[in-house]
Amino acid sequence: MNSINIWEFGGRISIKINNGFLKNIKEKLFNKYKTKKSMFNNIKNTKNITFYTFNNILKESYNKRFFIPIKVWVDLCEAIGISLEELQQNIEAYKTSNGPNYVYEPILPVRITPIFDMIIAHNIADGTVINPKKGRLPYFGYRQIDPFIRELYIKKLESIFGKINFPNKYYLNSTRPYCPPVLSSLFFLIYNLNTKSFLSRSARIPNEILNKNIEHLLSVLIAFIIDEGNIDSTAIVIRLKNPKLTEDLFNICNKLCYKSTFTYNKDYGNLYILRDGMKKFFGDYKLMLKKYPEINLGKTELKIENSLKIYNRVIYKSKGNRNIILNMLKYEDLTVNQIALRIKMTRQGVRFHIHNIEKENLILKKGFIGKKNIIYTYRGR
Repeated sequence: MNSINIWEFGGRISIKINNGFLKNIKEKLFNKYKTKKSMFNNIKNTKNITFYTFNNILKESYNKRFFIPIKVWVDLCEAIGISLEELQQNIEAYKTSNGPNYVYEPILPVRITPIFDMIIAHNIADGTVINPKKGRLPYFGYRQIDPFIRELYIKKLESIFGKINFPNKYYLNSTRPYCPPVLSSLFFLIYNLNTKSFLSRSARIPNEILNKNIEHLLSVLIAFIIDEGNIDSTAIVIRLKNPKLTEDLFNICNKLCYKSTFTYNKDYGNLYILRDGMKKFFGDYKLMLKKYPEINLGKTELKIENSLKIYNRVIYKSKGNRNIILNMLKYEDLTVNQIALRIKMTRQGVRFHIHNIEKENLILKKGFIGKKNIIYTYRGR
């Protein structure tokens, strides 16, 4: 399936149509049925509403204020020979019945692009499914601390569906932007998923996605690198408490010809995209970024660039690194990560020299940045 029309969404979809199209519908209805009472008596879904409501539906002022169930418009259009495609082209906004958020300036039909599948991947990697009360449909909440990536999640949604009326752009401050029920339900529908499909310990990449082309596979991998990835010197590491899901990502790497390894330890799966694989991945990512700017890796992009620069440094395996590190600490207190970034060396390599210099009693630990990053200082300073 490459796209889905709004009448195929399922669920309780309500819409607003533009007034020009409403006038066209009314004109054709009166030409055929002459009176509103005759329309009401002869069009099938009007039996589920009162004549008073039906009368209001045909008023422009009512249409501007209220969302009307799509099935009513479908039946009216079918009764007077207007195609569903024409109805779809004249929709100004849509939502689920009783849902607070709606989509306006909609992009219809909805295309199943790599960004669509990337959103699914984000929700598998770092999302939750909220099951509200009072008969409302479930919807996604995406956990993300980084404000840049958080805003990109919204841009991904809007690039697929259209503008969303989020109140006051709350997601700029909240760490959990939400995907409205009317949109969340589509992800369940397209790949036959349910709320349990997104549980962290049992979630899997849908087989339909695993069998797609390079762009779709790459978009899924990028989502997991953003949400669960670590740049460990010269490798990208994804460690999940779900070995089968990690193996799905390993299989994606194999299909994309990224040199990588997969291991598992008890409940955890570990994917390592090795230096050559990371280099190819980054090249593919840069090409795809031109077409889909929403896939941006954010801060991770710079980390990968710096990691790849390590092997372009002439002395990254030189004995002179020990003296470079010692001289840096003579003038400034630094962590292993800070040193590695500045001299473009692996963190493991810096730690090796730090431990040896520490044994020589030339440096000492001064404190911590966060919980684990030790600050080192020169003993004679």
